[in-house]
Amino acid sequence: MPQYGFHLTNGQSCSDAGKLDLLDDEAARIEADLTAYDLREAPGEDWSEWIIEVTDEKGQRVITLPIGHRPKSGPVDDPKGPR
Repeated sequence: MPQYGFHLTNGQSCSDAGKLDLLDDEAARIEADLTAYDLREAPGEDWSEWIIEVTDEKGQRVITLPIGHRPKSGPVDDPKGPR
């Protein structure tokens, strides 16, 4: 199973958020969305200037996601409920 690295940055500071074994790039995107949601909801923290960058095992960027990004649909916002 491929391993993906998660990194948080605001352009001035960078933090390694760890690595996860995930099925594929789409699973890494979903994990990044869920992580961004959790960070946005953390009380007392301003993550609006931060991004999550996900890299694959070769160090290639898979996704860059602003933490302030809110998906138009998904498990939290989907009126049909969880999938």
